[in-house]
Amino acid sequence: MSNEMTMRDKVVVVTGASQGLGQFLAVELAARGAKVVLVARNKARLEIVRDQITAAGGIAVSLPTDVTDEDSCDLMINQTMAHFGGIDVLVLNAGSATYGRLDELQSFDPVRDAMDVNFFGAAYPTYRALEHLIARKGLIAYVTSGSGHLPMAGYLGYTTSKHAMNGFFEALRLEMIPHGVGVLTINPGDMYSDDGAGRTFIGPDGNQHKIDLSIKRDNDIDRVPASTVATKTAQAIAGRRRDLDLSPTIQKLGTIARAITPALVDRIIYRKVARMRSAFAAEAELLADRQK
Repeated sequence: MSNEMTMRDKVVVVTGASQGLGQFLAVELAARGAKVVLVARNKARLEIVRDQITAAGGIAVSLPTDVTDEDSCDLMINQTMAHFGGIDVLVLNAGSATYGRLDELQSFDPVRDAMDVNFFGAAYPTYRALEHLIARKGLIAYVTSGSGHLPMAGYLGYTTSKHAMNGFFEALRLEMIPHGVGVLTINPGDMYSDDGAGRTFIGPDGNQHKIDLSIKRDNDIDRVPASTVATKTAQAIAGRRRDLDLSPTIQKLGTIARAITPALVDRIIYRKVARMRSAFAAEAELLADRQK
């Protein structure tokens, strides 16, 4: 059976579906025959994505939801069941990007926000949808990061939340063995949004900064477009894979090497991230000036 056919009539919930990877993935899954439930806080953006899918002949509903709120997640799951009668795949893509060392944070808000969105924003929908996923021997696909394996100096909140996310879903994978529910770990690697929306980061000051990661800066890393990642992710979902790791080879090697020579790898990571952060900060300041 082709990848396209394996998604036909499957009910797929996608969080963070209003832009970036979530939007591209929702469109891709709908094109493969899935009935897609679009979840995010931005009602207007969700409706644009829904209309894009239905105009192409697909099936989609938009359910504005705050994934950091358990009651809101409960309502979203109930609405999904009312629309489609079941859930086959839960894609946990909603995320918040934060940066800042602990000693430079003006408040603890960036860490708290990262945990709320990245960890609880994935755990709550899973908790609420679990019985329905068990009923259909479904699949949970969660979007993590290399920061969930290698600690990233200067991105304390983000790396903390991704480590928590990995721990939660690795344990859940074991718990779901007798129920036939799969857990797919998605590491999209270094990615930029090619829909023009850019990405919002919460800085040490607690304010939001919109940054276009498609711009290559000095000391920066190579990134791939979210649309490319979405195609590979859809294939992994259709094939019920265990993991999809699109991170750079150096990151994969670093994860392995850190268990053998942790002090050396730590120093390499620190030097690399320090250079990247200086370039990142310069770009944030440049874009802020442009928007004035």
